[in-house]
Amino acid sequence: MTDASAMLALSTAAAPARRSISRPALAIAAAAAMAIATLLLTVPGAATPPVAQADPELTMLLRFMAGVKAMLALAALAAVAWRLGYPASPPLSAAYLLAPALMCAAPVLIWRMAHVAAGAGLFHGGLIVLLIALYADRGNTSALAKTAMLRLRRA
Repeated sequence: MTDASAMLALSTAAAPARRSISRPALAIAAAAAMAIATLLLTVPGAATPPVAQADPELTMLLRFMAGVKAMLALAALAAVAWRLGYPASPPLSAAYLLAPALMCAAPVLIWRMAHVAAGAGLFHGGLIVLLIALYADRGNTSALAKTAMLRLRRA
């Protein structure tokens, strides 16, 4: 059996999962729910947070960092939504759902200057969970990525 025929067999065997609620939609909903919960739980005060009052340049830097973290979180969310389109074990699915939810909530905390340290902890905790899940799923993910690349080349 050649490599191309093995990949073709793998791609037909690992077709995207079909359910009433797809895992990618569940991942996006979990990340959105975590970000909304973070928005609701941070009490919007009339006064400017002490960090923003102390130094406007620090505020600008932290908000820029929040924007960068938001872009990274959206990229992780897109990768997780793609990966959950294929079958995964329940522990891996839970890790894949938790990681972008944590990563998407973090920029909200940092942008609002509510809890900058907690936001950084959430982001890096989500990143660690994502890396652990990818390491645990390294065989399946690499095979799925190869089949996706073969599909793109054929198209």
